[in-house]
Amino acid sequence: MTSTGPRPTSAAPLRRARLLFLVVALLVPVVIVAAAAIVLAGWLPSFLEPVAIHWGIDGADGFAPASTYLWLLLGVGLGVPLLMVVTTLVAVRDQWGGAARLMGALAAGMSAFAAVMSLGSLWIQRDLGPGAEVPGVGGVIGAAAAGLLVVGGLAWVVQPRYRTPAGQLLAPRQDVRVGTGERVVWLATATMPWGALMLLGLVLAGMIVLAVVMLLLGVAGWWVVALGALVTALALAATASYRVSITPEGFSARSLLGRPRVDIAPDEITGVRAIDVSPFGDFGGWGWRISVDGRTGIVTRRGPAIEVSRRDRKPFLVTIDGAQEGAALLQRYVELGAEGPGAGAGEDFR
Repeated sequence: MTSTGPRPTSAAPLRRARLLFLVVALLVPVVIVAAAAIVLAGWLPSFLEPVAIHWGIDGADGFAPASTYLWLLLGVGLGVPLLMVVTTLVAVRDQWGGAARLMGALAAGMSAFAAVMSLGSLWIQRDLGPGAEVPGVGGVIGAAAAGLLVVGGLAWVVQPRYRTPAGQLLAPRQDVRVGTGERVVWLATATMPWGALMLLGLVLAGMIVLAVVMLLLGVAGWWVVALGALVTALALAATASYRVSITPEGFSARSLLGRPRVDIAPDEITGVRAIDVSPFGDFGGWGWRISVDGRTGIVTRRGPAIEVSRRDRKPFLVTIDGAQEGAALLQRYVELGAEGPGAGAGEDFR
């Protein structure tokens, strides 16, 4: 049966994880970008003509003042890490784990990537005369990618391998009775928040409108946008809502399209519980997810979830309202199946 218990608190390790996250995700980018900005600012007076800022298949095809690289450095090297930090802290809260650690590493790596790209792209143009052909930027991109991997990897190693203990166990809010000859079925729907659905719907509508306008104007490539809209529509229909059922035959969850779908028979289940789940903290995002500890889940929102432990496989969970009652009923069916036919006749289920 489900039980209650407070989420174990580890204040000191959590504080250390957050502190080192802020160091690698904020302090490191500030230091890297500041150093790169000083060097770049010293180079700017030597560039009197517009410089290449974009390269295509045939070489440089976009030009702008050299100061553009300073703004790109600040935007990508500082703006992106800051956005990642704010997003992580708001989404994770106290549910710290591998996703937060990865975001910190990526934030540090992005600052290195921006610094190498900005300085490298200007460096290869420093000694060029007016009208001279601009060298390719492939080597600079490779060096920038290496910088991202090295700095990001170091930032990952520096941060502690800390994960908030499993979510608080939740207790049933009401009694459910299974009498003699009765068949109790629990049905519920796991749906993404309306705000997220509206945002995705607007994005889909915008893609459709864009494809239609491109078609009417005779713009080539309209079919690419239309194909993207179709794929988005199918993905939205397949992941926006799931129907969850618990019956004597076990646990089942399926999307509105019927796929993806998961069915777990009682004899495959070793335990069931209702827990509190943080999408970003526990799974690094929303949707059909796999966590760093191997758990699989349908994660549509923050809050209660039914977690099903499976024999010889990692647990599966789904975030859903009424998870306490659903988990308790499924656990009871598992117990009745283990006791054999006829077990539980006339018993009260609580």
